[in-house]
Amino acid sequence: MLRPFVLTLVTLFVLSWLLPAITFTNLTTLLIAGVVLTLLNGIVKPVLKLLLLPINLITFGLFSIFLNAGILWLALAIVPGFHIDSIVLFGLQFGQLGSLVLVSACISSIHSVAKTLL
Repeated sequence: MLRPFVLTLVTLFVLSWLLPAITFTNLTTLLIAGVVLTLLNGIVKPVLKLLLLPINLITFGLFSIFLNAGILWLALAIVPGFHIDSIVLFGLQFGQLGSLVLVSACISSIHSVAKTLL
């Protein structure tokens, strides 16, 4: 459980550095957000994937993007001081849902690349 925690922690730190919409109040909040997101991805996400499997099959796996965004939203609701604001990218302003989907897609892609390299 240490490897996914460190990977999530580094991913959140890098994304908060790259995207000004992701903010943490302090380093302790970043650590707590990393722990909460790792636990949610390890415990809650597999259960939700199993429960939402029919929807995921119908949409050919595209619903998993929204599942990841929901897990990230749950982490935002649990951890005080961890915020994702609206993101403006290439002149387009994404709302809260669009920002969550974009950030969760970034986190998922970084995790998948890191799993193949490590």
